[in-house]
Amino acid sequence: MAELRLLLAWRRLRGRGGAAEGVAQLLLFAVSLPASILFAALVGVGSFRAARAPHGLQATVTIAAVLYGLWQTWTAVSLTMSERDAIDLRRLLVYPVAPARLYLLGLGTSIVGDPFALFWLVLLAGMLVGAALARPGAWILLLALELAIFAAATVAFIALAQETLGRLARSRRWRELAAATAIAGWLLIVFSSSAGGGGALRGALPVLRQLRWILYPAALATEAVERLYGGRPLASLPWLAILAAAAATTGWLAYRIGISTARSGGEAGRVAVSRDASRPGSPFPERFGPLFEKELRTLTRHPAARIYVLALPAVAAFLGWKAPAYLVGDLAELLRALPLFGLAAYVHLGLQVFWVNCLGFERGGARALFLAPIAPEQVLAAKNLALFACATAVFALAASAYLMVAGAQPLWVVAGALALEVGLAPVLYGLGNILSIATPRVAPFGLQRAGSVSSLAALAAMGITSGALVVFALPVMGALWLDALWVLPVAWTVLAAGAAAAWKVTLPLVGRFLVRRREQVLAVVCGEAGI
Repeated sequence: MAELRLLLAWRRLRGRGGAAEGVAQLLLFAVSLPASILFAALVGVGSFRAARAPHGLQATVTIAAVLYGLWQTWTAVSLTMSERDAIDLRRLLVYPVAPARLYLLGLGTSIVGDPFALFWLVLLAGMLVGAALARPGAWILLLALELAIFAAATVAFIALAQETLGRLARSRRWRELAAATAIAGWLLIVFSSSAGGGGALRGALPVLRQLRWILYPAALATEAVERLYGGRPLASLPWLAILAAAAATTGWLAYRIGISTARSGGEAGRVAVSRDASRPGSPFPERFGPLFEKELRTLTRHPAARIYVLALPAVAAFLGWKAPAYLVGDLAELLRALPLFGLAAYVHLGLQVFWVNCLGFERGGARALFLAPIAPEQVLAAKNLALFACATAVFALAASAYLMVAGAQPLWVVAGALALEVGLAPVLYGLGNILSIATPRVAPFGLQRAGSVSSLAALAAMGITSGALVVFALPVMGALWLDALWVLPVAWTVLAAGAAAAWKVTLPLVGRFLVRRREQVLAVVCGEAGI
């Protein structure tokens, strides 16, 4: 199965779109690999210092920061952006192999056969190399084993989270329970913050430290690695055994949930049917209104979008908990605002598949879009506005979770973050329409992201996002030069208005481009390639 995973990666590297796809894949790897080596060097320096001075506070802080940081980023990125086709049991049940064995192989290849995991493995290798250079010895072999089990535990933890969130997104009863739990948690945070100010949550750190075992891959690995760096290999063995047992238990739970979901029809096994057949009146025009509602319903029923609604607010709350409370210096006020600005941009990255390949989810229904008496620009407008509504709702949830944990922010910060999120949408979605028409690809209606976006479109989306962020960063320079950060929301609002006007003006041109490419788009979207 590892060989199959590597062969699939090689086929994606070669691309199905000819030389352009291959060049795009090579450029993506050329960008990610040097970045991973750079971060691995930084991790290696920290590991080198920790191994040279293993009994001080610096070693403890360094080891905890590396392992918790790796676990956080690995988990957050995997839950919001990664592919999960390797452990999709709904596809694997057709093979004459035990499902448990296939699932175990899928988890294993998620570590050694997935190019996406290469980034994290390079960082772990940097930690290992730094320790080996600082203090060579046989203990490095045990450290390599502990880091390997840590990687396996993290992958199992991610699989359990994905399977659980997939089940929550599929069942109405579980969705309501998850929503009630989230609301109760946020209310508890609000009452705690209002009762004791921003320091109330930070005053609960001793209690939260006792609850850190919930994040067991990083917590258990930290305990084991700290003892190993301190020259006590025998003392690290019990923690290593507990970590291995916890990883096995987590993988088994993920498998049980996954096999239950697969045998009951998978994510697409149930279709929500309205209890009231009558459709309420729409605030939109007669033809555009039903189209917009159809796109909005498609988004809200998509498993990836549902999981993103649950995952990003949790990541934002954790980010708010980790955000520094006090900063000094001329840039302190701007630095405190960066996490919220980052969430405003990241919300569009998490939903990238819906604006880079907005036609890919239509499948056979794409023919109806050309047969119906609807202008093609109205089709694109409905898709863009529905996605904008979904992205804004997700950002509102994530921002509220961040503010509840991190504390109140100045009005210009909140207004600026909202203006940034709103302003990026017409730029990304407008250019994403062109990518969707030029490089269409049929997309599966499920959690897996493999094949949903072509490599050329992914590379172009990276350039579009980077360019848009550069444009929106220009007012930051002006605000710093004027020493008036309140200018940011005003400038970003002006940019947002200009971007929205440009999107509206160019939409008919993009609609005509869609008409000219109709046959090519239908041939790809209505086919079965890439499923």
